[in-house]
Amino acid sequence: MLSHDVVGSRMAGPGIRAWELACALAGHVPTTLVAPNQIDLPPPPGLQLGSYTPGEPASFAPWFAGATVVLLNGHLLEAHPELAELDVPLLIDLYDPTMLENLELFRTASAAERSLRHQRDVALFQRQLATGDCFLCATERQRDLYIGALLLAGRVTPTLTDHDPDLRRLIDVVPFGLPAAAPVRQGPGLRGVVPGIGPDDLLVLWSGGLWDWMDPQTLVAAMPAVAEALPQVRLVFLAGRHPGHALPMQAGAQARTLAARLGLLDRHVFFYDEWLPYAQRADLLLEADLFVSLHRDHLETRYAAVRSRVLDHFWVGRPSLLSDGDPAAELIRAEGVGLVVPPEDPTAVSAALVQLLEDAELRSQQAIRAHALASRLQWAHLIEPILRFVREPVRTRTLVPLLREPVRPTAASPVAQRNEAVRLLEERWHQLQQPAPGTPFLAHLGRRLAHLLVRPVMPLLAAHIQVVYAQAEVTDHLARVGKTQIEAFAMQLQGLEDAVLRLEALQRGEVPPPPTSKE
Repeated sequence: MLSHDVVGSRMAGPGIRAWELACALAGHVPTTLVAPNQIDLPPPPGLQLGSYTPGEPASFAPWFAGATVVLLNGHLLEAHPELAELDVPLLIDLYDPTMLENLELFRTASAAERSLRHQRDVALFQRQLATGDCFLCATERQRDLYIGALLLAGRVTPTLTDHDPDLRRLIDVVPFGLPAAAPVRQGPGLRGVVPGIGPDDLLVLWSGGLWDWMDPQTLVAAMPAVAEALPQVRLVFLAGRHPGHALPMQAGAQARTLAARLGLLDRHVFFYDEWLPYAQRADLLLEADLFVSLHRDHLETRYAAVRSRVLDHFWVGRPSLLSDGDPAAELIRAEGVGLVVPPEDPTAVSAALVQLLEDAELRSQQAIRAHALASRLQWAHLIEPILRFVREPVRTRTLVPLLREPVRPTAASPVAQRNEAVRLLEERWHQLQQPAPGTPFLAHLGRRLAHLLVRPVMPLLAAHIQVVYAQAEVTDHLARVGKTQIEAFAMQLQGLEDAVLRLEALQRGEVPPPPTSKE
């Protein structure tokens, strides 16, 4: 197993998924987990740990000796496209829709930067679809999305569906899960440790990352009304720095600024500026009365996995308040383990918070159901699709060397550049001929003086523009003629191919297919 993210005592969702899956699989088959860092966690029996150096393909080589299957996070193929050429069955985990995350993450970037990032993401996605012999995703909704993409990539064929009608051997669902061990406190949490949070306060906890595709701002905006109704309420964001190499996010700083502006910071809204060690997360989680996770309405939300930190809400047996629109909200609603509110609606959020915090009996009932749900979502219950592939690895891809060159922004075609130049030339000509309406008087006067000065050369300029138009028309005409000749040649080739197929059928004593119009 290859992880693209840090795995260890402090890790985010990708590292958690890699670690927990490796631990669960090690109980069935000898497993090696390799990460871009030294893993500082004690492995269970059957699990070997290793590391590689990002950007150095040779650092992977020792771990492939004797491997019968390689399971890798699809994001790794961006920095290491050579992994696509491994002559071993490849299982690719696509649980994290990176391309949709980046649509939100780079929303405020320049157009050129967004275009380059999107091109890279599309190229990476295409490489992933071409590389895997089998794929994993985290929800049925994700699976539908990826089946559409696999169809377009030519990976769904008649032969494949003959042997795998529902395509579960090509792509199957392995959700995020939970450990079998119950949460146990090992040390202090927030109450009595963070100034301003007492033992009897109502504690609301945002336990997930403050990613830019999430919406902590709406939660902060809802807090004045909640604090007015329940002065003892305390909201804490776990806002530590990501332990890996994730880009800095703006959402946390924006939420903190808003809390300060509303007079809530360090009174009713707190930021815990340390990334919580994975093994110690229960110390804080078990103190919470209620968990909240909100998001804006966008594509990342619709196709996200049920996030690891949301699953932790069930693990410690606490109700949740979530934004609607993602698979986690569907789970909350179906299982009765919390409330769901419309995205970006502070009024609905404040009303739901007050309802849950005032009704201890409702929270108790939801907590019981959350514990029951957690028992069904243990990692050991979710790994069957991986074990099936390990036991019977089926090669569905073709070993074709893939492009390793980085994707660069696509330059405009020569014809497009020509047309833009002609457009600008024509625009300048009209501006010179007739000033735009509303032009200030002095600018208008300056333009008229310039017109008088260039009047002697106006005929030459007009003639030059006519020559440019004529050249453009000739170029376009030649391009059309060339395209027509190519299309005619292609039709002739298709006719020859049809004729050969008919002759071969006759030689075999079969009824030949009817001739096409091209023949």
